[in-house]
Amino acid sequence: MKLARNVFFGLVMAGAVVFIANVSFAEMVPAAGKDSSAWKAKHEAKMKLLQDSSVALQQTNPDLAKKLSGLVNGEADESKEKLEGSKEKVAKDSPEWKAKREARVQLFKDAAAALQQSHPDLAKSLEEMTVVRHKNGMQKAIKEKK
Repeated sequence: MKLARNVFFGLVMAGAVVFIANVSFAEMVPAAGKDSSAWKAKHEAKMKLLQDSSVALQQTNPDLAKKLSGLVNGEADESKEKLEGSKEKVAKDSPEWKAKREARVQLFKDAAAALQQSHPDLAKSLEEMTVVRHKNGMQKAIKEKK
């Protein structure tokens, strides 16, 4: 009986040590920055949406199609430059950044209006891209809990 009790407590202690070691040496989740795979997948989906919209608009509105494809090519070049670190960062408060953002939002709205009849799914996705999302830490925590 004494031997069974000692074996039992020995196994419990070994299990506790293994559990604590796993918790101690657990790998931390990487931050969800621009280097994460989720951000890259989201960016690629956005580029694919813009390319599909450009192709759909090619026959009906070639000017918008050209602007969308230019935006895709321009953003692809910008993302390469950001990875290389050769481009200076523009502050979000600057008038240059705000004007560029407004022009992009207006382009998305115009393209969505043009695609509304022929491709409503693309139009809806473009309209969603015009919405400005502000997420603070509490909103992110609530979203993660759900």
